[in-house]
Amino acid sequence: MDEIDHSLDTDVLDNIMRPFASIVYLTKDGGNLFAKSLEAVFTQKTDFEFEVIVVDSGSTDGTLELFEKFPVKVYRITANEFDFGLTRDYGFSLAKGEIILTLSQDVVPASNDWLQLMVDPFIDAKIAVVQGTDIVPNDVGLFFWYANGLFYYTRDLIKWKHDNEGIGISFTSCALRRSVWSENHIGKAAMNEDKIFQQKIKSKGFKIVQQLLAKTYHAHMYTVKELAKRCENEGMGWRLCSLNYSMTDMMKDMFNKKITGVLISGIFSGEVKRLAEILFPVIRPYYLYKGNHYTSAYIK
Repeated sequence: MDEIDHSLDTDVLDNIMRPFASIVYLTKDGGNLFAKSLEAVFTQKTDFEFEVIVVDSGSTDGTLELFEKFPVKVYRITANEFDFGLTRDYGFSLAKGEIILTLSQDVVPASNDWLQLMVDPFIDAKIAVVQGTDIVPNDVGLFFWYANGLFYYTRDLIKWKHDNEGIGISFTSCALRRSVWSENHIGKAAMNEDKIFQQKIKSKGFKIVQQLLAKTYHAHMYTVKELAKRCENEGMGWRLCSLNYSMTDMMKDMFNKKITGVLISGIFSGEVKRLAEILFPVIRPYYLYKGNHYTSAYIK
């Protein structure tokens, strides 16, 4: 009589051990905020298993040592190899989960149910992407325009949301079906790889929803130089998405009465303290326009 092999097939065992969700970070010199992000991720309460994948592109600030404190899977590339689109694709290709989640290295889940809340909507088989919700942390000394929810007041994002049912996918905090990405790789993208992905899946009729309950803390501080670089890169990224930020848009944003009023009020209240905050209503529109029409490559 033939002996019966009771051992599990390798593929079957792999499926049993496969995590349901994969969180993918792209990192470089993540610092203290990245440590807080990982701490928040590994205190998440879920009814499923998940893994954390990190693709690092040349950290030298202690981020690599931080990986030793958490059960993360680390993959390294050189800084010269980094491209937002291609590196996202690489990170996603390493994920084993049915659901892939993205978190920026400076984004911190605001509660221990963030992950569960991001995944829950996928019970609807029609949903391809769930967009999380950024909120401003309560820390003292935030960049004034973030603290007031007006950093993205300009007409570029207004146009995008108008054409995309009020949602702009942002990989700062996002979840997507692995099967959807498998058929819609991002490809090379120096900036705005999330919006490029959104264009691809929208053209095929995939459903994107916002999860307002899944909140993450996210904000930045800028010098004048950092702010200009950030906005110029954004403008260049919009061009990759075929969004035109015109001179008319620039002028209307520069002379936005609401923004001028908020600035004057902030100066008198003492909330506006930095040169970058004072010049923001000019810097953001000008460098968005410059990047959208004249910048050919990502500014590092």
